[in-house]
Amino acid sequence: MRAHYWSFFALAGMAVVAVACLIAILTGPPASAQPVDGAYYSGQITDCAAPPCGTVDFTVSGDGSQVQGFTAHDVPGDVCQFQGPNPFPIPLGIEDDNFGPGIPGLYEVSGSFPSEGAAQGTLRLVLDSPPCDSGVLDWTATTSATPTTTATPSPTPTATTSPSPTETATPTATPTPTPTATLTPTPTATPGPTDLAAGWNDACYVGPSADLEDALANIGQDVLAAYRLRAEGYDKWFPAKPDVSTIATLSAYEPLFLLLTTSAAWPQQPSGSSPAVTPLTQGWNNVCYAGEPKDVESATQGIEGQFAVLYVLAPDQGWQRFVPGRPDLSDPIQLGRFASVLILVTEAGGTQWAFEP
Repeated sequence: MRAHYWSFFALAGMAVVAVACLIAILTGPPASAQPVDGAYYSGQITDCAAPPCGTVDFTVSGDGSQVQGFTAHDVPGDVCQFQGPNPFPIPLGIEDDNFGPGIPGLYEVSGSFPSEGAAQGTLRLVLDSPPCDSGVLDWTATTSATPTTTATPSPTPTATTSPSPTETATPTATPTPTPTATLTPTPTATPGPTDLAAGWNDACYVGPSADLEDALANIGQDVLAAYRLRAEGYDKWFPAKPDVSTIATLSAYEPLFLLLTTSAAWPQQPSGSSPAVTPLTQGWNNVCYAGEPKDVESATQGIEGQFAVLYVLAPDQGWQRFVPGRPDLSDPIQLGRFASVLILVTEAGGTQWAFEP
């Protein structure tokens, strides 16, 4: 069994720790050296039962205050493989040359900088359903970069090597189902302004295709960062930082993770008819739910058996979870029109989610 694109089980606790990571920097055990500002670190995971144990990489922000884009690759679990890149979704604050602890019970990561150009720490990935646990693993990383004093957000660098393939056979991809001809576009609703909270938000953009800065024009002064999930990782945008931003345009009915300094109302003009079907790839997807308001079990009936878990970010910034067939692990969720949804698809080759009336 493989746990594909693990990243968003970390998101189950992101809202709880996100503001703390940015405002009250998390601490760890003492260390004796400083991180190299603006440097890219990479290295190996050790102490797993059956090596190879995977790799890690991350970037230290230009001002040395954060670890950004911490990613663990191809981490073996006790009964599964956390395959591919598994990024921690938010920056980790550095204090006294230490960072951590991540999200207890989901994505635990901590580290320190024991000497110039070196880092070390521990890592643990946990999957609730189906259960899988990497256990606590050690990691070490190094950088050859020289210090920089440019205080700009550091992009997550492209990995210099491709992740090592696991011996587990990859299921043969099946053709993506074609939506039935009877499905017609859902009539356009006229939503009011999207209420955004201070901190992290998962919001659906319903306007026409536009430059990102134009789409955010009414709230741009409050946005610290925007992230967009793709199969290969995150695209990102920082205000007035075109050199490190990788999002230029937005498409209609596309979700975004937005980090705001204060609460704000995001006025949007809907673009034509909302989609009747949205494609889902195997692994994690962040999509706009375009169906009528329904309880989550009814809304996902058409893709029953093809996904493992679904998350929705509640207005209080707590993550609500739905695990099919596991009411003991699920929260009561009502999906509203144009809610942003995180869903882990297990169907080989992906599937399509038809938003039926």
